[in-house]
Amino acid sequence: MAKKRKKKVSSPINRSKRAGVVIFFTISLVLLLLSGHFVYVAATRNIKGRKLSETELRHFMRDQAIQPHRGNIFDASGQALAENTTTYNLYAIVKKGFRSGTKPLYVVNKQKTARILAPILGMKEADVLNHLQASPGTFQVEFGSAGDNLSIAQHDKIVAAKLPGLNFVSNAARFYPNGVFASQLIGLVANNNDGNQPSKMTGIMGLEQSLNRYLTGKAGIKTGQQTAGGVDLTSFTNKKVKNGDDVYLTLDYHLQFQLEHLMSNVFDKTKPQAMTAILANAKTGAILAATQRPTFNASTKAGLSKMWDNLLVQDPVEPGSTMKTFTLSAAIDSGHWNPNAIYKSGTLNIGNQKVFDFNRNMGNISYREGFARSSNVAFAKTEMAMGPSIWRDYLTRFNFLKATQTMLPNEAAGSMVFNEPIEQANTAFGQGIEVTPMQIVQALTAVANNGRMVRPYIVSKIVNPDSKKTAYEHKVQHLSVVMRPTTAQQVRKDMIDVVNLPDGTARIYSLAQQGIQIAAKTGTAQIAINGKYTNNYSASTHSVEVLVPADDPQFIFYMYLRQPKEFIGGFADATINTVFHPLILSALNDAKTSVAGKNTNLLLPNFVGQTVDQARQTAQSNSLTVVIAGDADKKISWQSVGPSAQVITGQKIFLRTSGKIIMPDMKGWSISDISTFSSMAKLNLSYSGTGQLVSQNIKPGSNLTKGQKLEVNLQ
Repeated sequence: MAKKRKKKVSSPINRSKRAGVVIFFTISLVLLLLSGHFVYVAATRNIKGRKLSETELRHFMRDQAIQPHRGNIFDASGQALAENTTTYNLYAIVKKGFRSGTKPLYVVNKQKTARILAPILGMKEADVLNHLQASPGTFQVEFGSAGDNLSIAQHDKIVAAKLPGLNFVSNAARFYPNGVFASQLIGLVANNNDGNQPSKMTGIMGLEQSLNRYLTGKAGIKTGQQTAGGVDLTSFTNKKVKNGDDVYLTLDYHLQFQLEHLMSNVFDKTKPQAMTAILANAKTGAILAATQRPTFNASTKAGLSKMWDNLLVQDPVEPGSTMKTFTLSAAIDSGHWNPNAIYKSGTLNIGNQKVFDFNRNMGNISYREGFARSSNVAFAKTEMAMGPSIWRDYLTRFNFLKATQTMLPNEAAGSMVFNEPIEQANTAFGQGIEVTPMQIVQALTAVANNGRMVRPYIVSKIVNPDSKKTAYEHKVQHLSVVMRPTTAQQVRKDMIDVVNLPDGTARIYSLAQQGIQIAAKTGTAQIAINGKYTNNYSASTHSVEVLVPADDPQFIFYMYLRQPKEFIGGFADATINTVFHPLILSALNDAKTSVAGKNTNLLLPNFVGQTVDQARQTAQSNSLTVVIAGDADKKISWQSVGPSAQVITGQKIFLRTSGKIIMPDMKGWSISDISTFSSMAKLNLSYSGTGQLVSQNIKPGSNLTKGQKLEVNLQ
C-alpha cells in the first residue's frame, strides 16, 4: 500500500508573506491601469468616448497652491507690531425650508436676528432687518462693508448668540495690534485673489512693501487628480511651503508708544499741515522711535486717505537754519571759519537780491554769536568765503541729495537750486535745498561721531521662524569720514552755545536742570507760496536737531513742525519741546536700566470685555502688572497694549473702564509710564528731574478731571 503523503502546513508568517505579495501585485496592477488611463486622458482628452474641454481637463489633473504664513514684524524686544489673524465675512441664508434634517439652516426670526446683529456690526437695527427681508426667491444675503472683515471678537459674539442661518467665510488678514504706531514705517498689506488660487497678502506700503519678498515666503504645491465629475483620486505635496521670515526692527516699543502720544497731543492742539520726529542711536544709527502726522490707524485704516506718504523719507523739505550745522562743519573743516571776526548782521546784498536775518536788529556781532543767534547773513557770507565748489563738495560728503537706503520704499533723494550766487548762498542757511528728515539724522551722525558718518537703519535682522536661521542681520555701516575729529568736536561746542548763551535760540531745550549738557540747533524755514517766500512765522517749517549728551552723543533727536495754526506756549520751540523733553528723559532713563536686556515670551491677553475682577485674575495668572482706571463695576473697554502683543518684563499695562478716573500713587514710576497714564486720563503733564517719580502734586485717590495739571518730580 502506497504511503500517504503528509500534507505540509504553512506557517502564519509564510501565509502573510504570500498574501502581501498578492496584494502588492494587485495594487501595482491597479495603479498601472490608472496611470495608463491618466496618461491616455491627458494625451487624448477623451473619456468615455467624450472629448474633454480645457476646463474639464483642469478638473481632471490640477495643482493647488498652498499659501505660506506671512512673517511677523517685531520691535527690538520681540513685541509684535504686525502679525497674522483671521477676519470673517458674514452672510445669512434667508430661503425658508433650507434644513439639515429637522434643523433649520435659514434665518428663522429676522427681528431677533437684526436686534442682536446691529450692535455687533455697528449698524442700525432697521438696516440689518432690511438686508434680511430680501425679495422672494433669494437664497442668501450679505451686509455690505459692515459685514466684511469682522474681527475674531465679533465672530465669537455672533456664534455665541446661536442664531440659525448665519454663516461666515474666513479670510487670512494682517493684524496691527497697536493702531497708530509707526504706521507709515511698518506699512500695510492687501489681499490679492486671482479667482483660481487662495488669496494671499502682498505689502503695498512701508516695510510690508519693501520687505515683501522676505515676509511672503514661498507657496507650496499640492498636485491632485480627479475624475471628470470632480471626485478626488489621489493627492500629494510635491513642493513644500516656506513660511515668510520674521522681521525685527530697531524701534523701542515704550519710546515709540510715548512718541505717538506726544505727537498726537501737539497735532491736536496746533493743527499743523505736517510734522515728523525721529529719535536715533547716535553711535549705530538705529532708529529707536519715529513717526509723523498726519498718520493713520493701521488696524482700522482711519486717516489713511489724508496721508499715504512716509514723510520721513519721501517728502523732502527745506530745512532752514538746521542746515547751518553742516555749513559750519564745512567752513571749520576747510579753514574758512573765523568765529571771532565781526560782521554787520541784518541784510546782505548779493547782486540785485538780498539776504535777511529774522532778527534785523542784532547789529555788529561775531560769527560765533551769529551761529548761536541763527543769522542768515553770517552763513551767506561764509558760503561766499568758501566758494560754491567747496560747499557743494561738503554737501556731497554729507550724502545730501542721495537716498539714505534705509530699506523704506520710494525714498526721495531731495533737490537743490544751485546756479546763481544768491541760490548758492541760500542753501547755506537751508533755503533752496530740500532734504528728508532721515538725511538730516544721517548727516548728524558725522557730527556726533567725530566726523565718521553712519547709515541710519530700522531693520535689525530677518529670521526664518522655522529654522531660526538669520536671513539678514544689520551691521553698523560706516559710510565715510566727512570731517576731521577736531572739526566735529568744535561744531558740538558751537551747538552748545545755541543752548547756553543768553540769546541762544535753543535755550528752551536745555537739560541743565537734569545735569545733562546738550548740543542743538533750531531752524525756521520760510515756505514759498506762489513762487515767493512768506515772512509769516506761522506759515513756516520749524525744526530742531539735538545731540544728547553733547560731549559724547548717545542720542540724536530731530523734529519739524510745518505751518501750525497755533503754538503751545506761544512759539514753535516751546511746542516742539513738549515732545523732546519727555521723550529724551525716557530714553536716558531706559539707557541707564539696560532695556535691551529685557525680554519675555509672554503674549498679552485680551482684557477688553472682562470685568475688573476678571482682568486682575488674568493679570495675576500671567504675572502681569496692570493699572486700572475707571469704575470698578464696569467692564474693560481699552488696554494700552493690544492683545497677543509680546510684553516686556516689568511693563505696566493700563486698562480703562468707563467712569471717573482715580489718581494712583505713582511713586517709583518711570516717565514713560507717567506719560502713558497722563495721556489716557487726558491730563496736562509737567515734570522735573529724570529717573523715577518721587512726588506728585495730585494726591492718590483724588478724582481726576480732563485737562487737570499733573506736576511730578523725578530723580
